[in-house]
Amino acid sequence: MSGSEGTTAEDGKLNSLAEDVAHDIVGNYLMAPDADVAKVSAKFQILLSQNKVDAALSLLINSPKTNLQHPMITFQLGYVLSLKNRLVEAQTYLEKTHQIAPDMPGVLEILIPILKKLEKTKRIEYLVKSALLTKPENSSLIITYADLLYSSQLFESAVMQYQRALSINPNEIRAQTNIAESLTDLQRNEEALFYIDAAISRNPHSQQLRFNKAFTFFLLKKYKEGWQAYEARLSKEIDEAPKRLINIPRWKHQPLKDKTILVCSEQGVGDEIFFSAYVKKLATMAKHVVIETDPRLVPLFSRSFKHLEVYPYSRRVSGTQPIYNYHWLKKCTKYPDFFIDVASLPYFLEETHQKPVTTTPHLLDDINVTRAWKDRLKKITGNKPILGLFWRSGLYTSARKHFYPTIDLWGPILSLENVAFLSLQFDDDSHDIMQAKRLFGVEILKVEDINLRDDLDQTASLCKALTGVIAPSTATAHLSGSVGTKTIIMDRTTTWAPMINNNQDAVIPSIKRIFPPNVDDWKWNFEKARSVVKGWLKDK
Repeated sequence: MSGSEGTTAEDGKLNSLAEDVAHDIVGNYLMAPDADVAKVSAKFQILLSQNKVDAALSLLINSPKTNLQHPMITFQLGYVLSLKNRLVEAQTYLEKTHQIAPDMPGVLEILIPILKKLEKTKRIEYLVKSALLTKPENSSLIITYADLLYSSQLFESAVMQYQRALSINPNEIRAQTNIAESLTDLQRNEEALFYIDAAISRNPHSQQLRFNKAFTFFLLKKYKEGWQAYEARLSKEIDEAPKRLINIPRWKHQPLKDKTILVCSEQGVGDEIFFSAYVKKLATMAKHVVIETDPRLVPLFSRSFKHLEVYPYSRRVSGTQPIYNYHWLKKCTKYPDFFIDVASLPYFLEETHQKPVTTTPHLLDDINVTRAWKDRLKKITGNKPILGLFWRSGLYTSARKHFYPTIDLWGPILSLENVAFLSLQFDDDSHDIMQAKRLFGVEILKVEDINLRDDLDQTASLCKALTGVIAPSTATAHLSGSVGTKTIIMDRTTTWAPMINNNQDAVIPSIKRIFPPNVDDWKWNFEKARSVVKGWLKDK
């Protein structure tokens, strides 16, 4: 969520509430009557304003005038340690501050995001509820409580608390932004659009809000407006926006008849697979196309786009920002005239999703490898239809676990008769496989001599050898659909991905998207998926 956002008056950029509070309060509370604390705090404030974080921390720890029992010092220590990502130590000092000076402004605003990262939900709940008992009209605390409800998937309750905060302070941009996300999860998209527009009206320069609005547009099937708003993801305001060390201009829809264009990598490997479906259309417009991609996709892309040049990216990550270097461009047959980010192709190609992007698989598996997998699996299963299953992302955190159905929910699929099941998980799934055996009496096969995370060319051929694949929205699911395997992607609520013709994916037509009428109704999802799979088996 974007719930920890405030504003600055200068440029409308959204800053974290923690940053705003720290800038306003650090060094300005409870300094008197301790003159030594006042001096240390003032020096600390100067160092922090100069981004000298290490020096500021050293000052607090090593200064002989530091009083480690004074709440201003413990607050400053907690804050600067959070900047250093030393979260456990930061929590210790901030908890101490809150104990010594429970009414000190800003402490909870810094402490709660730290507790979120440490996944200490119960502690957050206790602190927020305790604070609300003494400050029931504090809109910031109410929003924090609403955020907690949201993260616990209690969307209706979260909406009520955001509305409560807005009744106290109608100009709370955080509440307007986050109530929009809650309403989206509840599939109340027109209401969500109202609140996101209200937030933008008070902060018209915010690219984060514009980026959020893109997904609401998608859900309302306003694809032209959605892809335009989606360009906001590239703003410097967005922490994950790519930085490109490149000296050629970005394509802005100039004619490409005699030009070479570079399609640049961005986001995750699943996104690259998804948006690569647009490359062939771009290739009909340009004289030459160069593709930059994740190294794991180079063999697959080189085969699939055989008349184009494909190169692995040179990328490092600083914090959350990917930084791309383009020293390798000298290898190209023709140096690019323009570049375009791969996820911008729908916008610049003016995609409205009235028809499928392609009617055939846009990625090509290695037919010899696929044949070998079919032969191998036939010997194992006795020629039974084989369903590939993927139920958990590699990034499985408390904030993301709601997107993935646990193995005990898979009964409607795992109870299908005369069907073999194959795990496509690339992490340790032995416990889940044992649980499936215990609950449903079924064996889920696991092939050991393939790296399902990194050898994506092999994984593509394995998926192609299967009858079908069932998964949440993951890179594996997009890979499976892209090579033409019948694929079900299950989502916990309405998906923003463009769809046509009874929830067929508009970009990768081998994918059928399933989502329930009510959020998190996985039972409905699996019964629907079972029905679809029965249709596959009947057609086989």
